[in-house]
Amino acid sequence: MTELRIDVDLAHPRSRVWRALTDVRLLGEWFMPTDLAAVPGNTYRAFPPPGLAGLESAFDADVVEVVEAERLAMHWRDDHTHTEMTWTLAETDGGCRLTVVQAGFFGVDGTRRRRELRRSYQLLFGERLPIVLDRLAEGEVDLGGVVADLHTVIPRRRDTAVLPPAARPAQPAPNRRMRLLSLIGAAILVVLASSAVAVMIGNSGGGEPVAAGEEHYGVGLGVQPGGSDAATTGSPAATPGTVPNGTGTSASPSPVAAGGTPTPIPEITVTAGPDAPVNATYKTIALLGLGGFDTEVTVRNPGNRAADGWTVVLTMPGDRAVENRSATQVQSTQAGTQVTIVPVAASRSLAPGASVTFSIRFPALLAVGQSAKGCTINGFACVRG
Repeated sequence: MTELRIDVDLAHPRSRVWRALTDVRLLGEWFMPTDLAAVPGNTYRAFPPPGLAGLESAFDADVVEVVEAERLAMHWRDDHTHTEMTWTLAETDGGCRLTVVQAGFFGVDGTRRRRELRRSYQLLFGERLPIVLDRLAEGEVDLGGVVADLHTVIPRRRDTAVLPPAARPAQPAPNRRMRLLSLIGAAILVVLASSAVAVMIGNSGGGEPVAAGEEHYGVGLGVQPGGSDAATTGSPAATPGTVPNGTGTSASPSPVAAGGTPTPIPEITVTAGPDAPVNATYKTIALLGLGGFDTEVTVRNPGNRAADGWTVVLTMPGDRAVENRSATQVQSTQAGTQVTIVPVAASRSLAPGASVTFSIRFPALLAVGQSAKGCTINGFACVRG
């Protein structure tokens, strides 16, 4: 196991440095945007800024150990690396010493990756962090990049001597930018609170019936445009569709209308029998905070014979690169907003009555309320779970 170590002497007390290491707002100022919470067992996500060598993509991290103002141990992981990251603070005569230790697997080209990370950490911990600490020590208030001094306005007494015009201190101009940022922050809090309520309502299984043919998007929703919405109205059965070699109701897909209306995607009728086709259900798992959302898909074989392969296609709300959270079971490819998922070779055959569940993550900042716009399996619409 290889190790990367950096020691930084800081002219600040441990309490102030600990605040800069664990405060989400301050981390976004000198480190990178993240939803870190210094609580053991917490899983968070970090988004490195462009151009940071060795940290080219977003990564997940687990908080392993927290000792207040002394030690923060984490497990960092991405598609190429799995490392243990530890930040340790020790008192010194002039302040404290921050020791950064990262050990584990750094990827195939580990030597090059460690060199790049060392340069990036020297920039982050050795240059940017001290700047933020100095501002904290001076008593400045940092609001997302806007620094404002605190002033106390006291009415002047009538008998107070008035300074000459040349010696009178300049009055600070109204900080419009700060007021604007405050309004934006309040709006974001309202949106997050509303989204959280929507998540709770969506998970409760209640709600008003939705009119047929109407498109809906949001947490837990994944209705195909132009398709039926049987699940919303409380009906447990999917709309009958074309079922190859099955025992259910068959219907030919409607052609494209003269006005250019696309043909609705047929849905599978869940049937039993030796030739019953595989079917799939899917649901959205919202990641409150900055993590986006997961689409969890379950593929089932209701027939009496093994199913040899299947193909699921998810339509995402944007063309952001998705993450395959079940790489041992499925493999995925992406073209714009379309994500195609097939089983790995070892899991290609699905036994009668068996099922397989996998998860695809759509990472995005403040993506609460979004969900996959559609899902098909072998060309037929999935059933929303």
